[in-house]
Formats: sequence, C-alpha cells, structure tokens
Amino acid sequence: MTPHITRRTLLLGSAATGALAWAGTSAVPAFADALVYDSPEAFDAAQAAYLATNPTNNEVGLYAWGESYFMLGLLRMYEAYQDLKYLQTFEQRAAHVLATTDKARGVTDYRGRSGTVWRSAGNYTAGHGVLPDGNGTPAVQLRWSGARSAESTAEVSNVSGSMFDLVLRNPGITGMVTLRGVSFDPSAASYVVTAVNNAYTAALRWTAVDLRTSPESAPAPVATTIRFQPQYYVFAVHTGMIAFPMARYARVVMQSPRLKKGGRRRRAVELLEAARQAVAFHDEEYAASGDYVWPKGAPIPFDGTIQPYNQSHGLGQVIVELYRATGEQRSRTKIVAMLNQYRAGLTLGADGAYVWPYWPPYSQLYAGYPKTAGISEYTPSYPASRQIEDISHAAISLEFVHAAYEAGIDTGLAADVQRFTATFTKKVIRSATEVWLRVDGTADAVPANAVQCARWGAYAEHDPVVYQQSLRVYDAVQLVPVQGSHALGIAYLNWAKQAPWRNK
Repeated sequence: MTPHITRRTLLLGSAATGALAWAGTSAVPAFADALVYDSPEAFDAAQAAYLATNPTNNEVGLYAWGESYFMLGLLRMYEAYQDLKYLQTFEQRAAHVLATTDKARGVTDYRGRSGTVWRSAGNYTAGHGVLPDGNGTPAVQLRWSGARSAESTAEVSNVSGSMFDLVLRNPGITGMVTLRGVSFDPSAASYVVTAVNNAYTAALRWTAVDLRTSPESAPAPVATTIRFQPQYYVFAVHTGMIAFPMARYARVVMQSPRLKKGGRRRRAVELLEAARQAVAFHDEEYAASGDYVWPKGAPIPFDGTIQPYNQSHGLGQVIVELYRATGEQRSRTKIVAMLNQYRAGLTLGADGAYVWPYWPPYSQLYAGYPKTAGISEYTPSYPASRQIEDISHAAISLEFVHAAYEAGIDTGLAADVQRFTATFTKKVIRSATEVWLRVDGTADAVPANAVQCARWGAYAEHDPVVYQQSLRVYDAVQLVPVQGSHALGIAYLNWAKQAPWRNK
C-alpha cells in the first residue's frame, strides 16, 4: 500500500480495471442494453448474478462487501414495493449468514475468540512466518502487514555458524528486503529482530519479534524458505456491514402489525439478538469519545490507531437499529458520541455542502506518527494520510447518519442530511453522466467507482437529483450487475423512484 490508502480493497469485478467505457462498449453482454435500472427486473438480474457467486464465508470479505449490500438491497426493494418475496429471499440469506458465523463454523480469531461474527484474513490481515534456530526451536516471528500476506516468504541462505542471510519477499510489491549476516544474538549488531525492524518502511511493512522467553545467541537456522501463515481478525466494519441489514429487518418486522406474527416474528427476535451479540464482540474497541480503535498488537495494518470514519460508522448503523428496536439509552449515548466526533471533522462550505477526510483529523493516521511514539506494532510508523473521503466509503457513513436521522437522535440531523445531500448535488456530480471519486469534487471515478454513487440513495428523499444523477450514471456505464453493491445500487434506484418515504 502507498501512504495514501484506505483499509478496504473494493471487490469491483471486471470493471475494476477501468477498462469498461462510459457507454456503448462492446465488452458488455447484449442483455445489459435492455436493463432499466430502476425496475424490479433489473434487480432480478442483479440478484441472479449475485447469488451465482455463492459466498460461503467472510474469509476474504465476501460477506462484508457483497452479502451485506445484497441483503440491504432486498430490504430497500421491500420498502419500495411491499412485496413479501423480497423478505422471503432476505430470510433465506440471513439464515445462511447465521449458519456460517465463526461460532457456527467452529473457527476463531487470532486470540482464540469466536462468536456471532465473521472473521477474515487474506488482504486484510498480517501474515506470520516463524524463524526457528538451528535446534529447530521457534525463535523469531517475522511479520508482513500488507496485501497478500499469506504469500509472503522468508528465505534463509548462506548459513555459517551463528550467522545467516535472510531475504523477505511479498509478491504484491516489487522490492524485497535482503539482510546479510544476521544472527539470533540480541546483544550483537547483527541481531535479526533489530535488522528486520530497521528495514521497515511505510511501503515495506516487515516487522519481527523474538518469541523466546530469554533471548540469547543460538545456532543459525538451516537453509530453507519459510512460508507465512494468514492471521485471522474480526473487523468491526465487517461486523457492522453484515449485521446492519439483520438489525434493520428485525426492527421493521417488530414495528409492523402486518409482519410481526408467527415465524417471521421469531426470526426477527433471533436476528436482533444476533446483531446485539455481534456489536458486543467489539465493545473493547469502542472509545467513549465516539470512535472505534484497533487494538494494539492485533495482526492488522494500523493496529493501535483510531479507525476511519466509515469503519466506526459501519457498526454505528447497527447500533442505531438496535436503539430503534429496543430503546436502550446506552445505544443512543454511543450514537450521539459518534455523531459528535463525525461533526468535528466535517467542513461546511459556502455552497452548503459537507466535505471530510477519510481519516478523522484527530487520528494518528491523519497526523502521521514516528516509531518512537509506540503507537502500533504492525505499522510502527506512518506518514500523514490526509486524503479526502471517496464516494463509496462515504456511503457507509451516510447510511449511519440517515439511520440516526430516521431515529430522531438529535435535532441537528435535519440540517446534516441536507448538507450531505448538497455534497452529492454540489460536489460529487461532475457532468450529466459522471461523478467525481472524492466528496470534494476531485479525482476521476472509473465506472466501477462511479456506480457506487447510487448507494447514496437514501438522500433522494431530500433531493431527487440524487436518484436522477445515479440513474444517468448507470445508464451511461451500462452496468452489468455482478456483485452485491450493484444489487444495492439498483435497489436504491427502485426505492427512490417509488419514494416510499411519502407513505411514512
């Protein structure tokens, strides 16, 4: 990763390369020309395409960035048309997701914990390689904290007595780290742990720790290649994205005389409890100030730091639905704190639109931090990262804000939603068929990025231009729906066209 990063790699399908033209490309199947994106038929096509992917777990984020969107899309389609078939499909998907929690699968995170959550690894977490001494005793843990961590290797060569060479490689980067004449002796200048940690940079995120209780000189390891193992972690934002539609379904059912009966009511109670347990799993990450913080020592990039807005808000949206369903004041207290922290980082322009950065301006990543600060184990130092939020990650925060607005959390939200709507209409719109990537109206958005604008669909309630522009973008791209976010975007186009908020 480069210094200006985001924590999540979007699964954008074939369009991610930007090769898909804005309109009229021969690369899209013929049926795409016939899709009317704000029609139920378009959602049917998106549903069929998504279900064909058949995700079975969240190990590489497929539930967080696919299933969650599809499930929320089903709820929005139900809101738009009041057709129970959407709830029935939702209930089938929710049962599948609950049947594949970490607890149900019998798997754990890096601390041996399990629960009503969905762990991940892959590009999201660090990889570990264990370097044994010449006696075969595990001596040093080598770490790579970046993409493709499980494909990392450490090659031991030129072994002589207590000395050896070590080459660290990761296929996701062009550079490798070569350390010549290192040893296990902590008192020597050749100490391998120090050598690895000194080689760390923001781009070459190699670190090492000594696993021995009493480190001392030891025979060099035999010449070999060590392959790294992925570490498992449960991200708060993954939990939030997956649990949000569950909690929303539960609240909708329990507040509807038409729906809260028989098996559907029991299902709602089950899903509400699952969402509650999922949120509680992350309680130790929550700071009373209104942010979630990654635990120091967790095997992930940026452990020990404040999470970006969208990741805290991923859980925040669930907490809103829990509050709406139960009225628990502790949930409301969290929501208010999160809103206040968010507002502290929002800049209101003369055009009435909000602009904000990806990382909170009071966060360690926004300021940058040196090794001497002792903030993070897996990312010991990092330069200031002050990029403006992009429209896709912003959509997560805006779901949280709009849910809080619907819940009537505070009187300031009425103005907030108007200002976020203005962000779309005054900043994000680039031309009649294009949008910008960032919420300040900068950076090109390739089609795969651009279609994510439809996930701002809740704000069509405040200005129909949000719906109209999103539809024009879809028509220009001639999107072939293949993933969960496409289904949600199409659901929002249907939802906005039907304007169900008029019936509230």
